[in-house]
This record gives sequence, C-alpha cells and structure tokens, in this order.
Amino acid sequence: MPSHGKGQLRTSNRGSISRRHLLRGAAMGGAVALAGCTGGSSDSDTFIQPTTVNPKNWQFNHLNLQNPFSHELQSDQLQRYYINEEEFESYAVSIEEFEGDTAVLKVRDGLTWHNGDPGDPVNADDLYTKLVTDAIIGDTISTLWTDIQRAGDKSVELTLDGTVNKQLFQDGLNYYWLETPFRLYKDYVERWEDATTDDEISDIRNDLRNDSFDESKVKGNGPFQFEERDNRHLRMSLYEHHPDADNINWETWEIRKVSTNTSSVLLGGKVDGIRNYTAPETVFEQAPDDLLNAQLPALWGHSLPFNHEDEDFSNIRVRQAISEFIDREACAGNYGRLGQPVEAPSGLVGNINGQNEQTSRWENKVSDEMADQLYRYEDPERGRRLLRNEGYQKDDGDWFRPNGDRFEMSIKVPAGTTDWHPVYQTIRDNLKTEGIAAEMQRIEASTYWADHYTAGNFKVASTGWTLQRSSPYYVFDMYYNIDTEFMNLDPENLEAPPMGEPDGDLESVDPRGLMEDLLVAQDEEEATALTDQIAWITNQTVPMLQIQEINDPVWFYTDDWEVPEPNSPKYQSKWPLWWFPRTGELQAKE
Repeated sequence: MPSHGKGQLRTSNRGSISRRHLLRGAAMGGAVALAGCTGGSSDSDTFIQPTTVNPKNWQFNHLNLQNPFSHELQSDQLQRYYINEEEFESYAVSIEEFEGDTAVLKVRDGLTWHNGDPGDPVNADDLYTKLVTDAIIGDTISTLWTDIQRAGDKSVELTLDGTVNKQLFQDGLNYYWLETPFRLYKDYVERWEDATTDDEISDIRNDLRNDSFDESKVKGNGPFQFEERDNRHLRMSLYEHHPDADNINWETWEIRKVSTNTSSVLLGGKVDGIRNYTAPETVFEQAPDDLLNAQLPALWGHSLPFNHEDEDFSNIRVRQAISEFIDREACAGNYGRLGQPVEAPSGLVGNINGQNEQTSRWENKVSDEMADQLYRYEDPERGRRLLRNEGYQKDDGDWFRPNGDRFEMSIKVPAGTTDWHPVYQTIRDNLKTEGIAAEMQRIEASTYWADHYTAGNFKVASTGWTLQRSSPYYVFDMYYNIDTEFMNLDPENLEAPPMGEPDGDLESVDPRGLMEDLLVAQDEEEATALTDQIAWITNQTVPMLQIQEINDPVWFYTDDWEVPEPNSPKYQSKWPLWWFPRTGELQAKE
C-alpha cells in the first residue's frame, strides 16, 4: 500500500470540515439535544430523548454534511476522557503500543456490529476504515500519522509524524466514535489507497461527503441498535451482545420529535434526559424537584474572530485596541451562570470548573513567568492610544478611520443559537459606548456557517475558540491551521511584540514551526517553553479574541431514573447522557 504523507492529507479543507464536525455537537447533538429536554416519561422501559427535526430526514452516512445521523449510543466512542483529572480511559479502542514513532491501536474484544445475533466482530478492517475516512476528510487524527497498516485481526499500526507526544496523541483520539464498518466504506478506502494526487483525494472526499445511506445500511456497535422510525420518532432497542449491555436495565431508547420551545418541553416533563441545554435563569428557578442538572466544562467558549484581510483588522494594533474595549467579565455575566471570562486571552483552556467557578487551571499549561506576562486586555485607555498611533481619530465621542470614514463594524452571529446573543450584544454595546459604530447581525445558522464564517465573509464574527480539547496544541491548531482561511490569516507572515513586551517593536514569529516542535516534544520543560512562546504569540496577535469559557449542563428527570448526584465527578466526561448507560450509572427505577 502506498504511503499517504501528512503533506498530502493536509491539503483537504480541514477548516470547513472541522467546523462542521464541531457543529455536529451543537447541531446534531443540538438537533437531538438542544431541542429541549428531559422529562419524566411514563414508560419506565423507554428512555426518551428530544429532537426538533423530522427523524425521517436523517440519513445514515455520518460523514455526509446533509442531515447525517449516527447516535452516540448506537456506536462506541474510542476512549473516555476525564476532564477534571485530564486522564484517558480506553473504550472501543486501546493503545496497545506507543514507542518511538509508531502506535498500535486495537479494537475492544467482544465488540460486534448490529448486523446479526450477534453480528460480525468489529475488526482491524473497521478500525483501519475509521482512520482512513478521517484522513479523507482531513480531521484531527489524520494530522498525527503519515502511514497506516493493518497489524492483526483487531489491530492497526500507525507511523507517526515524528516522535509524537503521547499526551497529545491521546487527546487527539477524544470525541471520535468507531462507526465505519469496512463493508460500507470499502470503495472509499480502496480509492484512497490507490490515490496519488491531491485532486484524487479531493474527489474521494467530495463523493464521500455526498453519499447517503438509507435504513438498510444503518450501522452501529454500541449498546442500542436501530429498530424503526417515522416522522415523529426514532427507536433503538438494547443490543444484548454489547460488552456493557448488562449494565442497562431497560429495553428502549427513543428520540422523539418535540416543540422548538425548549423551556416548555423541559419544564413540561415530556422527555427523560438531555445531553446539553443552556437554559435561561427562569428555567433553573422553576425546575421541579425531580429535575436534576449538573455541569461540566465545555472546553470551549465564545470568541470574536477578526478578518485579517480587513482594512482595519489586518493591523495587529487595531485588533489589540478593540480587545481593550471589550468587557469580558460583563460578557460572561450576561451569558449567565454557566460562563466565566477568559483571564488572559491566549487560547489556554481552564478558566472555569464544573461548579461554574472561575479557575486558573489554564496557568498549569505555561510557566509561572509566562502566566504573569500574558496580557489581560483590560485597559481602554491603551486601546485609545493604540488607535491614535495608527491614525484613527476620535471626534465628539465618535471614532473615525484614517481616511475620515466612521469606524464601524457588523458583528455577524448565527440567528438560532440564542444563548450566544447576550455575549455579542454586550460586545456591541461596549464598542458603541466607546464611539465605534457597531451592530449585531443575525444570520440563519446554515447560511451563517456556509456563506459567512467559513467563507471569510465578515469583518468580525462569532465562533467557538477551541475544538473541545484541553491540550494547548489543539487550540493553537485551530488558529494556525484549521480556521486560517476563514479568518484570512497567514501564519507564515505574522509579527508580534517580543515576549514580555506588549508595546515593543514587532518581529517575525513562526507559530506553525513552534507547533511542529510541540507535537514531538517529549520533555515537559521543553513542551512548556514552546507553549509559552505560542501562547504569547496568540495573546499578542489576537487571531480571535477569546471572550469566555463556559460549562455545559446535562439534565435528567429522576422520577423514573436514578443517576449520580450533581456534584459527582462522574459527570466530568463528555457526555454523561452517553456514558451513564454504559457504566450502569443511569438506571430505570423498578
């Protein structure tokens, strides 16, 4: 089999793909979860989860970008990540060997597909297919290896891109499901093996992204298997051959179409659980005694990305000035109880804990000296000085650009994600108070992502500022590899002030080169020194301003179901709604 090198794999449009993959958590999980939530179902043998869309519209190729469906209990996650402890636990796949520049991954014993009684064992072909399809679409795991080979009945060996840091490698496996049976994706795998050019890979990717599977090709290996659907519900039944099926004491998982009024669905007790719903304060106040909610760090938050080819925001000092005018604490406060401001905007996760309290865990990723040096952006007077130094003028309370035009901007946001809006309304108000003509423009969600953010069609916009991983490498990867084309950012021609000197003369920096070194850094001291440098560059060049970090809330009704108490550390893995059935922590009451 030919080697498919990293350089070739990275030619794919990772940005738009990764953005869509991220949105799966906020749209697909949102389509199935944000819809509204928990409620006490009268049938103790059926757990009911909500959706606001017609289940008949779903198709079963999860890699298609149009209405994909692959439920998190239908297939198994590669591993479990404990956010509070930053520890990993193997699940569908284990790391059998990790030495030098190779890694051997092995499928869990006893895992079978839902195509029999029991179905076919999940094997090396299927794991190989998972990793190859990830390479075809150019997602996170594919950036870590340069070659792949089957290595036994259940194992796959990867040739890594250098001696990759094991912690980074493990973090890269988070939030992936083993949902790609070789029998269904065989043609794409074989085409990839034969491909020799970037254009061929692009053609394979386009075909894969447009292929739709019907009900006859429903796939899965998890504890629940597809049974039926109509325009009101999709039903799955317990798959008794799953290794953890004995932990589940009920028979059916149902996804039921409900009203788009999430608050009324949640408080009305029409369903049993929700993966994630950021409710208004009134819902918390009105929640009945049997409605439980717990929080876990989202490992992301809201940010203000800049268009780096814009007449104003191509200038680092203008980006810094705007950052000085925005009150991140007010943004987080207006978001609600589940947000905390980013202390030192640099892309380091760890500004909030599972109890919604401000933390400084982000400081653990850098040296003590750098934690103190990272600039906080809380000095509006410096912002005014920076603008004046760049030729901007303030007259009668209003700012004007160097050419005499009003300094104005439209902050583009997706219309549907209403919990985002208070954050950007606060930013708008901050800028208007300063004398900058700012407005917030709501755009229908699918149009927003396709035609505005991922098209680089904005002056300033809204997005999340991580890809839900805690390692600094993956946050920086978003800025300097994944979202670069969206922000029109050129990391290879970037300048920043010297470390520790925010107002110093600009000098050339190389964030991508530093990231390549960080990926293979084996020594903790070396990794910290590299993280210091990239954090400083991010803090000073402000590719996007990180505003706040948030918690995600999970909801359960406890009249018919038993779950851990909200303060339990068992909630600190994404997501309790998927892990608790597997581990026996969600039980139907007798």
